[in-house]
Amino acid sequence: MKKGVPSTQNGAFSDFDVRVADDLAQFGDLWPRTDNCDGVRCYAFQCADILQVWCDSIGKARGTRPLFVGVFDEAGAPLLLLPLGIEREGGLRVLRFLDGGVCDYNAPIIFRPTQMWDRDAVRRLWRELVRKLPRFDLAMFDKMPTDVCGARNPFAYLDGTPSEPSGHVVNIRSTWQEYAERLPYKRESIIQRRRLSKLGPVAFIVAESPADRQRILEAMLQQKSRRYLETWGTDGLDRPGYRQYYSGLVERSQWPGPLVLSALEVNGEIVATNWGFLANRRFIGIVMTFEAGAWKRLSPGRILLEDLLKWNFERGNSVFDFGLGDETYKLAYADQTLALCQAAIPVNMIGKIYHSGRRTRAWRLVKRVQRSLWPKLQDFGGAPIRPTQ
Repeated sequence: MKKGVPSTQNGAFSDFDVRVADDLAQFGDLWPRTDNCDGVRCYAFQCADILQVWCDSIGKARGTRPLFVGVFDEAGAPLLLLPLGIEREGGLRVLRFLDGGVCDYNAPIIFRPTQMWDRDAVRRLWRELVRKLPRFDLAMFDKMPTDVCGARNPFAYLDGTPSEPSGHVVNIRSTWQEYAERLPYKRESIIQRRRLSKLGPVAFIVAESPADRQRILEAMLQQKSRRYLETWGTDGLDRPGYRQYYSGLVERSQWPGPLVLSALEVNGEIVATNWGFLANRRFIGIVMTFEAGAWKRLSPGRILLEDLLKWNFERGNSVFDFGLGDETYKLAYADQTLALCQAAIPVNMIGKIYHSGRRTRAWRLVKRVQRSLWPKLQDFGGAPIRPTQ
């Protein structure tokens, strides 16, 4: 048997053909785009058109070395695609998914179900990945769904441990009218809509024209910057490459397309926005913002959320995904929880020493954040918002 080419025995793969490229173009049309991802299990975050903007903005600013990995069977058919990258952290070379804080879910692209893979098969795959990838000291994979759109995530076998927060979704199986009958804040929303309407015409907008998309983007960035400053005392959008990432997606995405920019407008003023991705009939709401001051008491974020839910029902999408976060309002709206896991895998002694020290520092930081900052994050204009990444 040719080394590195998979064979099957008792339904499990014993070896894998792993190919590594530093440019998405080297995989051509094999790497799915948001407008062409039928037949694979993946999230929009891992699609080529989204990844390319990430590499040109956040990835470039972070000094990430992108590594696009393909795993193939003995006939050359793809099994998995992995968008990975190596970054420097404290002098170490750390292998991660291409994320940087703007992806809610990190996962492989799965071309066919891998339910036959057991833990030993995935560990053999991992050894082959380590052999084929450039040198690194530590792999850190976080925000990994144990299930990728209905297929088991094989990376969950990499000594993964459960992690928080989770994801939450509404599986769209009924009409909007049926779902609306059991909205969790139904009475409160009716009252708030009535109050908003006294201030002027209330409109739900999904931006289609370049002018509307730019207008909503500017409002979103302004509202998000304000929230960063209120919560953390610093503007997270000032991190290198982040504004370029958001503006780059607006510039490169046409309508209809993967980027869904929506807003709630009252008397011509944008009072809440939502930034989301739509791929393979799955909508993921990623960023929700809203105006402060007097607007905050009128729950504009919740009103926009319900209008956006209605839009997805009526459009015939199959899943409304609230994205990362265990906020109370998500539990009220959603009917399914997505379990997430994480894995930290040192591959040498330097990685082991660093990871051991990092775990201690990270645990102390998490507890400090929970005690001092979490109460500030529980505000969605009537329901909580997710912690800002």
